[in-house]
Amino acid sequence: MRNQNKIEKSRVRVVGLNLARGAARAVKRRAQQAQSDGIDEDHILALILKKDNLEETPCKQQLKEYCKYLKKIDEKFTVYPKLEEICKDEDVKKCKDLKTNVDKKRDSFKTKLQQASGKPISQLTKEDCLHQKECLFLEDAYPNELKENCNKLRVNCYQKKRKEVAEDALLRALSGSLKQEDSCKEELKKVCLELSGESDELTVLCFDEQTCGSLIAKKESICESLKNELKDLEKKDGLETKCLPLLKKCYFYSTDCNDKDKPQCEKLKSSCEEKGIIYEKPGSDFEPTRPGLTVTEEIELQELYEEAAKEGVYIRRPPTRDATELLLLLSQSSSKSDIKEKCKEVLEEKCKDLKEHGLLKGFCDESTNKTSNNGTEECDNLQKKQMTSITTLTTKIENAFLVSTGRNTIGWHDLPIFLSEKDCRTLESDCLYLEGQGPTDKPCSNLRAACYKRGLYAVANEALQSELRGSLQGSNPTWFDDLQKKLVKACKELKEQSDELFVLCMDPKSTALTLSTDLRMRAVYLQELLNEKRDFPTRKDCKELEKKCKDLGPDSREIGWPCHTLNQHCNRLRSAEQLEEELLKEKIKGLDEFDSCLKKLGERCNTWSRRRDRFALACLAQNVTCRIITKSVKSKCAALDGHMKTEKVVEKAKENNGEKENICTNWMPYCSKFMSSCENLVTNGEENCKKLEKECETVIKRLELEEKVVAELKGHLKTEDECKTTLDGYCTEWKKATNSLKTLCTDNNGKNNDTKVREELCKKLVQQVKKRCPELKEKLTEAKEVLVKKEKEYKDIKKKAEEAIDAANLILSVTKTAGNKEENKTAAAAVANNEKQFKLVRRDAPAKVHVTEKEFKAFDLVSQALSLYVELKEICDDSVKKCGFKGECPQCEDACGEINTIYDRVECNEGFLVGNGYFDYDLESKWTWFGTACILRNN
Repeated sequence: MRNQNKIEKSRVRVVGLNLARGAARAVKRRAQQAQSDGIDEDHILALILKKDNLEETPCKQQLKEYCKYLKKIDEKFTVYPKLEEICKDEDVKKCKDLKTNVDKKRDSFKTKLQQASGKPISQLTKEDCLHQKECLFLEDAYPNELKENCNKLRVNCYQKKRKEVAEDALLRALSGSLKQEDSCKEELKKVCLELSGESDELTVLCFDEQTCGSLIAKKESICESLKNELKDLEKKDGLETKCLPLLKKCYFYSTDCNDKDKPQCEKLKSSCEEKGIIYEKPGSDFEPTRPGLTVTEEIELQELYEEAAKEGVYIRRPPTRDATELLLLLSQSSSKSDIKEKCKEVLEEKCKDLKEHGLLKGFCDESTNKTSNNGTEECDNLQKKQMTSITTLTTKIENAFLVSTGRNTIGWHDLPIFLSEKDCRTLESDCLYLEGQGPTDKPCSNLRAACYKRGLYAVANEALQSELRGSLQGSNPTWFDDLQKKLVKACKELKEQSDELFVLCMDPKSTALTLSTDLRMRAVYLQELLNEKRDFPTRKDCKELEKKCKDLGPDSREIGWPCHTLNQHCNRLRSAEQLEEELLKEKIKGLDEFDSCLKKLGERCNTWSRRRDRFALACLAQNVTCRIITKSVKSKCAALDGHMKTEKVVEKAKENNGEKENICTNWMPYCSKFMSSCENLVTNGEENCKKLEKECETVIKRLELEEKVVAELKGHLKTEDECKTTLDGYCTEWKKATNSLKTLCTDNNGKNNDTKVREELCKKLVQQVKKRCPELKEKLTEAKEVLVKKEKEYKDIKKKAEEAIDAANLILSVTKTAGNKEENKTAAAAVANNEKQFKLVRRDAPAKVHVTEKEFKAFDLVSQALSLYVELKEICDDSVKKCGFKGECPQCEDACGEINTIYDRVECNEGFLVGNGYFDYDLESKWTWFGTACILRNN
């Protein structure tokens, strides 16, 4: 799996799949499950009333108060409609037998809970963990009877999920090596070099000798499950929603399935492709100018973590550990009672493997595979270090909880939810390394429960906050009441999506305070991140932080300015990246050197200075822009150079074993793009771009001709037959006109089999265009969005320019140049092309008058309008040309429809300004020149 070195262009992810509709169905299913999982109004009342309020008298008192409050903000009781009937009853008859009814539910539940919470983590089932739901509703009513076991079950289910994520990560990383235990162990050593530090659970699995055995067993279970899922899919109409997850399972797990049980993954792949759904394996969009994939990227570890986070299990890279801490972790597997003896036993047993470990090898004697003197000494001192670590950890947990946890279990509803991500990440990791030590057991259990709660409520809070954006902070007297009313409206749709959302919705006042506080804390944390990263953000920073700014901005004035600064610097970064692409297209030399870049950029920016140009931000801070560009170009050139050497590209091209065209097609575009800017790609060793260019010379010429044929035949490349019919006609014309393209029409091997040559060419071109369709759709969709934005911007500027011209008493006049032959030639050429040249002049202007502020403003606005129009027209022209393939790529129809509509509006007869992009004005002679253009006028 790790040898993904072929360069494959990115293929379509999902075509025509309505994911929103699928998500809506998923929510509906969850709602139906919630209504049939045994939770009834007795459970709801137990949640509302809690301990000591289930007896008839306190029940009536508390319930009346709750009903009075709820009716004030939720008149129709939308959060739980059954409450309307209960609250209408003045005598609150529901309270009469409530205690008896809920006691029965408690007694029934206690037995199930006792059984589930008493199981080892490895034996817990999905059904066992579902009992957490009933804990949520009953625990506060019976804390003394349920709290301990509910906490234990939650923590065990939480740890089970964390371990499962680690196992899934290793199953993916070891794909292809899980048929035999020996091959598994060999590959495990390699992948653990990178993966063991990604989570504590991965660290444990990488040290555990039983890991391969358990993974192979789990793999067998996955193969059986996958086979059954695919069989069930044949019986049901659920392909659209099931394709992607099943295709992913096929990719990561089917390789190791036994032949007799091997699922029909190829059949699934074909069926999904018919639906327009294709799973792109990691690295399928590999580019040689980017670093190679890491193991974590190959197995999509981040995606595994994100899926776990949706279930409240937040996993991130823990702190780096030293040798002492690793010894404490390893010693937990020993049966000895004393930590010193545990340590010595573990080293004696594991030194054969540990002698290759970077941190632990010093504790092992390489020649004997036994404990070294250093190892013995470390084990002797381990108990003292352990006690110090225990004291430090319990103090840190108390500081994080702001209260002494002692040896008592903290109930779920009393656990804090405002622990920081760092607290959970570091303290949970500390707990794992000190597992089984009496003083840490209870504090660590409370901590894990609190971190689990933090994760679950983070998901719930975010769902509610997204619906209440702009209402979570306020200063007027009614804002908090208004917030609660909006909250219950949001709850009508959201409450069934998770148990935590339901619980939050049942207590609007407390939830409103929680959401507001949570938002403030998130804003404070975001501000810290912005202070650290906003001035020189990376592309990843921009993606993450701009989204956070968008989410939190409407409710937090404090982050307004830092977010504005971030946005400016991210726009600058994007502008610099676009400029880099533009300069590379122009084959500007020396872009990998700062001084050279600065000189070239200065020249360009001087030309662009009077125009409303998309590179304006890049030109404002040229030093920063060149730092961004040179760093980027150097990195890309180094990556390209490294990949060429690793893949031995030139050597393979010389072999000419049928792969030459593929190699030249894939690698030469990058070489052509970067050679002029990176000297190392031309001079560095045998594997360089210059030598590849020489090897690919003939292939490149043919490919260039084929591209011209594609352009000629666009609209006629839907099928091979259509292509052949059209190509025959063109070949006849090219032969008469002695066109260079005729060489593609004839058999040059002396066999006079022109028909076969044309058939093969058409087969190649039709397949080629088909492969480009997904990428073309992406580009056209992006272009459409840019055009919509640019058109609106252009209309605004155009209107201001027209108003400024009228206010300054100026007109646009056809230019006739006297006494200047060169300019007259230009004018004559323009007239020949049915174009006119204009100047902006005063009405009845005296011979010598200074330019006024109004005139200056008019000049500037017209300049901006023309520059923006030129950019709009260029994008339009390019997009319309690409839309010529909409017949071959029907998925482009929608984008092309809108692009063509905009293109029709961007014409002179619609009152738009058309020009060649050059505009300037002369203050001394009081006229303005802006190349070829249509007159600026109202629609």
